[in-house]
Amino acid sequence: MRGRGKDAAVRGWAAAAFAAGAGMTVMVAVGAVGGVGDRATENGARVAAALYEVQGVTDSDVARLLDGRVEMVPVREDPAAPGDRIRREEVAGPGAYAYEAGSLEPSAWISVTPDNRGRGWPWIPTILALPGLLLISAWALARHPSPPPPRYPATIALLSATLLALVAATARQWSHAELEDLGAAHLARGLRAAEIALAAGADPGSAARAAGLPWATVTSLDTPDQLWTMPREVGAAIASTPGLRTAPTYTVEAGGATYYGGSIALAPPTTPGPPTPDGPASAPDTLHLVFLGYEETASPTVPLAASALASALLVSLVLFLLPLSARPRSLRRTLAAWGFLAPAAFLLIVFTFGPLLFSLWISLHEWHLVDPAHPFTGLANYRDLLADGSWWSAIRNTAVFTLHVPLAMAVALALALLTRGSRRAVRWARLALFLPGITSVVAIAVVWKWLLNDGYGLVNRALEGVGLDSVPWLTSPDTALASLMMISAWMVVGYQMVVFQAGLAAIPRDWYDAARVDGAGPLQRFRHITLPGLRHTLFFVLVTSVIGSFQVFGLVYVMTEGGPLGATDVAVYHIYREAWEFLRFGNAAAMSWILFAVVFAATWLHFRFLEGKSAHA
Repeated sequence: MRGRGKDAAVRGWAAAAFAAGAGMTVMVAVGAVGGVGDRATENGARVAAALYEVQGVTDSDVARLLDGRVEMVPVREDPAAPGDRIRREEVAGPGAYAYEAGSLEPSAWISVTPDNRGRGWPWIPTILALPGLLLISAWALARHPSPPPPRYPATIALLSATLLALVAATARQWSHAELEDLGAAHLARGLRAAEIALAAGADPGSAARAAGLPWATVTSLDTPDQLWTMPREVGAAIASTPGLRTAPTYTVEAGGATYYGGSIALAPPTTPGPPTPDGPASAPDTLHLVFLGYEETASPTVPLAASALASALLVSLVLFLLPLSARPRSLRRTLAAWGFLAPAAFLLIVFTFGPLLFSLWISLHEWHLVDPAHPFTGLANYRDLLADGSWWSAIRNTAVFTLHVPLAMAVALALALLTRGSRRAVRWARLALFLPGITSVVAIAVVWKWLLNDGYGLVNRALEGVGLDSVPWLTSPDTALASLMMISAWMVVGYQMVVFQAGLAAIPRDWYDAARVDGAGPLQRFRHITLPGLRHTLFFVLVTSVIGSFQVFGLVYVMTEGGPLGATDVAVYHIYREAWEFLRFGNAAAMSWILFAVVFAATWLHFRFLEGKSAHA
């Protein structure tokens, strides 16, 4: 009976986990759309406030802009504290201060009542989730044979994951449809504001600023240099499609994103000009307004995918306990272990695996920090990198930089053998050698940059003092990378020495004594005892040092900044520049994953050919 009770409890937990996951996924979609709806309402208040400032616009015009969902409250000063502006706190809804033309003090508070757009409910995801919940609940409540089955319930786990994926997919479709509706309403509101401003006598620029949307006149579409607020690729797309020049509303694809657009006819020109491809010379000019859809800038795809994945993993983990329900002691131990592991696992998921997956997502998009749209490009970023000579040059520089690792290891092993004693001088020597390994990389780089300076560096002064020519350590493409390699070797030798000393301490002294009795010399003892005894330590130091060399950044950033002429442009520094100087995060993320593949391949080769051979030695 105890096993059956634990079995029922685990099944109930699985059903509860599925319900929580499906509900969380639906609420993510509802929250995303509701948040955009609130932003749209606030934007409507700002558009109304901007329209209020246009000369000739009346209060009734502002009310007509938002279909009467607006209330204008005059701003007055607090009699008890002159100079403090107050408004009626009983006015509900978001709003914005409105200023009269030429005034520095607000004259009214425009309060907007939210409309019903973006306030619906995703019924299709809910309908998909409810039958799944009923099915899993029925499975949980049904009588099952005792003891519980020893196998993992893969069928119900796969069913749960499939239903959660369907809920997330349909929730995404619903949210995109709602966001498209909100985007169309936002464009319509902007067009209406521009029409009201134009009717009041405003020029096209002032009317477009009142609408709060990127704009261009049809006469400027063919001249990209005259597009000040409208993206040039959008203007080019409109100009290349004659049917869009006079269309009241339209959608246009540009840069992999969907823009909503609309046009307003302006007054015909007073001076006839030459005929145009779109009509006679007297055809009126047209004001075009565009808006990047909310489904491009506020898509909940990533949160929905993360929610569905986390929910499926949670259900799978709960179902993993089902075979243990017949053994209460094992179940308690497993739950206790999971409880202790949960905080660390949460931190790993949030701060390690989550960012890793997000960087993979970014690498599949054209992700520029300054652009609100991030169009999906698939493997285009990776394909472009295959032909990027500068990137592969950075990889080559990194591989060359890694060649200092064997030299550093040889020096570190020699120092470890020389400083094995316990005398005070030896201990101080070990401390001095270990200090660079715990000193800030930036501090070391600054000091060495000063020492190796061409004009006043102490190293060149010392060379000149003994009659040698100075060396352009950091300013010549022939010596810059080699200089960094020597400095890096000097930094890691102390740490590697300490690791080797720990490995040497683990080798039994009896082996050396027996070798001496047998007449083995120092070189024979080193070859046949020391090196085989250090094989695992040598492998550990080699792998970690190679990985660290591929990740070098601080020395390059402080001392050479990738120069001269790209001679020290290593992979991580190249990724940094691509992301934070050129703001191409999609390319930078793709470079990061390629670097990961290179490091993984190098590490696998080390395990395959070095550790495997040492294991059979």
